[in-house]
Formats: sequence, structure tokens, C-alpha cells
Amino acid sequence: MHAGLRFRAWLAATVTAFAVWLSAPLAQAGDTNSIKADMLCNMAKFVQWPDAVMVQNKGQLIVTILGEDDLAGTIANVLSQRNVNGKPVYVRFARRVQDIHGSQIVYIAASEMAHADEITAALKGAPVLTLSDVEGFAAKGGMMDFSGAPPRIRFEVSLARAEQAGLRISSRLLAIAKVVDATP
Repeated sequence: MHAGLRFRAWLAATVTAFAVWLSAPLAQAGDTNSIKADMLCNMAKFVQWPDAVMVQNKGQLIVTILGEDDLAGTIANVLSQRNVNGKPVYVRFARRVQDIHGSQIVYIAASEMAHADEITAALKGAPVLTLSDVEGFAAKGGMMDFSGAPPRIRFEVSLARAEQAGLRISSRLLAIAKVVDATP
């Protein structure tokens, strides 16, 4: 077999295995919100924040939930019991934009979508991964969103915004994401 074909076969097998690994706990969960919370936990393993952020947060991954919806509660329950890359996850709720600073991940609930522009503007350039369950959020100012419904829940990523914020997203995660072309 030609070396290029072997590499393509290996790459396809690797991407497929990674996608199966990312969704493995999801198939058992059954509940859409549990699936998305598990996906968020797994996705966070493939995002690298600047070292200074981790030092500032004493090695914790701080997830802030802004607003309320069904997924917000599930994220809090699931992530507060997990570690990401050996780092404990601390989940907190916020009601005001000024209370989200110091986070590495901010989940913006559907109840706050009317303020999404204000929220993303307040975090512009900060090393904070912004995520929502509102389809199209990544294309309209955020960094990641969930799309679709079981069994085909997907996620979209604005790579340009993540890079502008100093975040590095693994090519293994990007291989299974829909990368939206957005201006930072």
C-alpha cells in the first residue's frame, strides 16, 4: 500500500476512534442534556488555556453558568463531579456579566441569549471558552455550540475566536467539529 494511502487510512481510523471515544459515555446516558454535559467535559480535555490562567485559578478548571435552562443544571451536576486532565472542575452560577470573570469556560444559557452580544464583548480576547446550547451561537459571536439532536448531536467551533482568546483547540477535536468561518 502506498504511504499516502496508509496515512489516510490511519487518519480515518484515528478520527473514527476519537469520535467513538468522545461519544462513548453518551450512548449510555440516553438523556440529551446528560449527553451534552458529557460532551462538554470531553471537549474541555482538548482545549489548552494559557499557563498563567491555570496558575491564577490554582489548577482548577472554573466553569461558570450564566443564566438558567435545563442543560445548565445538568452541566453543574455532571461537571462538578469530574476532573479534566487531572484538574478538578469548579462549577459556579452567575447572574451578571461582571461575575463571569476568572472562568475558563462560560456556558451561556438560553435565558441569556438576548444579552449574548454584551457577554461575548465583555469576554473578547480573554482566555475563556464561551459555549451555548443555542444552534448558531459559534457563528454569531461565541466559540462553541451544540447542534442537532440525538443520536446526532454535533458541535460547532469558531476557531478564529478561540485563537484570538489565546486558546488552543486540539486538531483531534476540530476533526469532528463543524468549524464555522467567523470573523473574530
